[in-house]
Amino acid sequence: MKIINTQEPEKLVRERGILDVHSIFHTIQGEGPFCGQPAVFVRLAGCNLQCPGCDTNYTSNRKKMSHCDIWQEIVRVTGEAKTNLVVITGGEPFRQPEVANFINYLIDMKGYRVQVETNGTMPIPRELNYNCVVVCSPKAAKIHPSVSARADAFKYVMKSGNVNEEDGLPLQALDHRATPFIARPPVHFKGKIYLQPMDEQDDDANKANAQAVVKYAMKHNYIVQLQIHKYLGVE
Repeated sequence: MKIINTQEPEKLVRERGILDVHSIFHTIQGEGPFCGQPAVFVRLAGCNLQCPGCDTNYTSNRKKMSHCDIWQEIVRVTGEAKTNLVVITGGEPFRQPEVANFINYLIDMKGYRVQVETNGTMPIPRELNYNCVVVCSPKAAKIHPSVSARADAFKYVMKSGNVNEEDGLPLQALDHRATPFIARPPVHFKGKIYLQPMDEQDDDANKANAQAVVKYAMKHNYIVQLQIHKYLGVE
């Protein structure tokens, strides 16, 4: 049975030195530039959008944590592992602008590599360390100019039959409304563009989505992604 996301959208929130955290866990990064690498995920609570097809819980069991609190939990869940990649996700991380200061803390003070994933609708704080890898996964028709200028990669979730034939990219993502279609990378974008089949919890639909991803990736020279964490059975 297909699950419909009912988590309510939340507004931007500013709280100095504190982040609203959903969960912190040690796993394998299943998507994007670091796909296949061990990583600690810091999932921030709340999102400014509500995508019906989103299968991520980002609102329950949330907790306000300081930078040091989060770092200590990263150390705890990592244990003796030598993992030095932290992935900041959500929800929407830039709904909490304080995330930039936390990322800088991880990179400058603790020596971690950091990736952050955003839907692109919220501004990226100017102070964000340029060593942070920004992956934009558009859901709306427009992305903030700061995201266009800063994104290292774009990731698109594709549903069969919902594709612009000219550029081979989806019209919508995760069933979120976007008119006329979701935002594209800026002209002459030099980074990587990933195509990922939407998981509809239906074998036939998922097969069709995967076939569409292969077709348009081959036609337009995009990179296929398959959410390998799901295939591996990890969080």
